[in-house]
Amino acid sequence: MVKKIKALSLKKTKTLVPTWSIKKNQLYKKFIFSNFSDALGFIVQIGIESEKLDHHPTLSNTYNKVEVYLSTHSIGGLSDLDIQLANNIDNI
Repeated sequence: MVKKIKALSLKKTKTLVPTWSIKKNQLYKKFIFSNFSDALGFIVQIGIESEKLDHHPTLSNTYNKVEVYLSTHSIGGLSDLDIQLANNIDNI
């Protein structure tokens, strides 16, 4: 079972993924690209990383913008998988 990050450690979560914010009790980040094709390619790369971890984000795409929300749905909060996927996405 995946260990949930307790509310008290949300501050620590922020230090582990400093370029992400906490929004609606989820990790959140908005990425902006020069065009739709680049944004779509990024989404595909996120999909590949997500499949490797068997952990899937909530994605939103509008033209050149991609919004990513990460949480562990099975536990109703944040877990180490969210931290790992956020870091993997940052390295794309």
